[in-house]
Amino acid sequence: MASSGFLRIISMSLVMGAASFGAGLVPLSLSMTKSHLAKLSTLSTGLLIGAALGVIIPEGVASTIAGDPEPESYSHKIALCVLLGFAFMFLVEECISPHARPLPLEIRHEVEDVHFDIALDELEREEGMTLPGSHSSTWQMLRHAPSSSLQRAYPLSLGLTVHALVDGYALGVSSLETRSGALSFVVFLAIIIHKAPTALALTSSLLETSLSPSECKRHLLLFSLATPVSAILSYILYTHTGDGHNLSVGTPLLFSGGTFLYVATVVKSPSEATLSSTQETITKTSRTFLLLLGMFFPFIISAMLGHGH
Repeated sequence: MASSGFLRIISMSLVMGAASFGAGLVPLSLSMTKSHLAKLSTLSTGLLIGAALGVIIPEGVASTIAGDPEPESYSHKIALCVLLGFAFMFLVEECISPHARPLPLEIRHEVEDVHFDIALDELEREEGMTLPGSHSSTWQMLRHAPSSSLQRAYPLSLGLTVHALVDGYALGVSSLETRSGALSFVVFLAIIIHKAPTALALTSSLLETSLSPSECKRHLLLFSLATPVSAILSYILYTHTGDGHNLSVGTPLLFSGGTFLYVATVVKSPSEATLSSTQETITKTSRTFLLLLGMFFPFIISAMLGHGH
């Protein structure tokens, strides 16, 4: 049983790592429409919500109740574990990611105007119409642009890598031999669909900075390896220390459910940030349908495959 669980986590980790790295390579060779990226990002948000509320947290609650000899402490332990997961991702976002948040749309337009002003300035020089000091602020802005881009690139990569590590933790816990294959499959599905637009957006964002394509690939590789490595290590850790008790499995499941909820409901994904507005690229009807589809899909898959209790 343990060996089958280990083989399952290894195979899912390999597929996830390869898919994440492959998706991140797309912006280096091909272009993806904003509409497709927005739809994939919206679907992944619904899947994270559905996986957390419809599968992971209920499984964590059931495991906690089954293994806790003190019924009066159920609600406190369940609430604390979910809140700790939610709070952990909040601290990650506040401590690492704020410096990596993309520029607002208005500032992007200003940067585009800067490039236009420079071209116009060069034309005026050729015609002898340049006024002294008319574009000094423009050149000042460009001089500081590369360093500002690099300052956003590394926190962005680090923040997404930490998120990926937490995703791997959730996958590793869901793959324990005390759990059914249905749970790990649903978590795997939610994570891999979530990681695809994130990997796309990571590479696209890094390319907009001063990083070279080879450096972008190194950042992408680190991001792609984070989830598989974290999943395998989490699985090994709980297999050797949990002794198969339901309570030890229920606690990390609830914690990972809290992290999923934060990522789905609070964090603005890089794929959304690279778009001017999700509403502008997909209709309200499409967005609503994709969100609802993502929310209920994990529950339906879990019910069809069965929990194996």
